[in-house]
Amino acid sequence: MTKGETVAAGDRVAGAPVSLIIQRRIVPGSDEAYRAWELKLGAVLAAWTGFIDRTVIEPSPPAQTDWVLVQRFENAEAAQSWLQSGERAALFAEIEHIFVGQEEFHFVTEHQRQVPAAASIIVTSRVPVDRESEFLEWQRRISAAEASFAGFRGHKIERPTPGLQDDWTVILSFDSDEHLSAWVESPQRTRLLSEGESFNAQMKVSRSRYGFSFWDGSRSGVDTPSRLAIFKDNLLVLLVLYPIVFLFGFFISAPLLEANGVPFWASLFIGNVFSTQLLGWVVAPWIFRVFGWWHAEHISRGRNLAGYGILIVLYAALMGLDAWLIALRS
Repeated sequence: MTKGETVAAGDRVAGAPVSLIIQRRIVPGSDEAYRAWELKLGAVLAAWTGFIDRTVIEPSPPAQTDWVLVQRFENAEAAQSWLQSGERAALFAEIEHIFVGQEEFHFVTEHQRQVPAAASIIVTSRVPVDRESEFLEWQRRISAAEASFAGFRGHKIERPTPGLQDDWTVILSFDSDEHLSAWVESPQRTRLLSEGESFNAQMKVSRSRYGFSFWDGSRSGVDTPSRLAIFKDNLLVLLVLYPIVFLFGFFISAPLLEANGVPFWASLFIGNVFSTQLLGWVVAPWIFRVFGWWHAEHISRGRNLAGYGILIVLYAALMGLDAWLIALRS
């Protein structure tokens, strides 16, 4: 998708892969239960005819408060079959008690073009059949205005799909929350919404921290990261892995395991099992959310340098703390 391009319903390709974008909000404190349920859901989906892959995007307040699940299928028939299946209904019944409000889902045709991950809003509208041409012309004016704003990535339109969704769905995407907010709060958007006021009576708007990246299947819904992104990933992992490994060795491995005859190689393995599980399930997702402002693409030079500076200070503080603990013991 090139900058400013509007993908209208006529672009839908027969038999093309589709994505179901499902948004739901859950009761606070239910994240672990929902994660466990998602794993069970994934096991059932893996055996479903026509299923390709899925991506689970956790909430990232304040920009995104919903859980987002992107499920990719080989075609619309496979997606519709899953949505209407007894298997999905049974799984939904197991977890619906922790849902807040109604489940939101959007049906999007894939156009195998790689577009950077981004911040997006999804807009759904109910449009009378006799006014579809007017609605599309209004959307073209909106897309043209969006394209003049910094960070614009794309504007996609999907028609209603009989038996699947009754609303028109529009997904517009920018490269950052700041650029998206600049458009959402702009007088140009306010004016255009006023011009299309008749289409807004049943309009619903939801915001999420993802763009069109899940259409590229090269990495199961995410774009191939740049070397800089991988370098930043590694720095953040180091920031949380170093204290986990040190503290486990200092307070558990040395005094409780090795001091009681557990061989070093076994103690090291136990420590690594503990560290990787804690890192993968809890600490790494948390630190990536905390440093989301620095890890994002296309940030300013000042923000980039500030991130590196904060990391250096934190590294030094952790090493100083470890040296102090060792000195106390000796």
